[in-house]
Amino acid sequence: MARFIVIDRGTDRVYGDTARFGSAGDVVSPADAVCLFDRHVGRATRGFGYVKPNSDAASHDVYEIPQSVPHRATASEAEARALVKEHGSYVAALVSYNS
Repeated sequence: MARFIVIDRGTDRVYGDTARFGSAGDVVSPADAVCLFDRHVGRATRGFGYVKPNSDAASHDVYEIPQSVPHRATASEAEARALVKEHGSYVAALVSYNS
């Protein structure tokens, strides 16, 4: 399955790393990854749409980390950002609905 790291555009903070959830983090889409993180923090279910990377409406930027990269979960904001910078591929800008 894909591994995603999501950055919240509103705060510019790492919202989550699917590797932190073990097998529960095996999601198939960027939107599924954000939904996983939402559930973990107790946030109500919301919908997502895909927008262009430069869209002002986007609420999250999603990066995919290749399976060839060691699957150790990141433990900090700095570690997640370094992983994105070194190995990440930008895959989606998401806009949230019902937030």
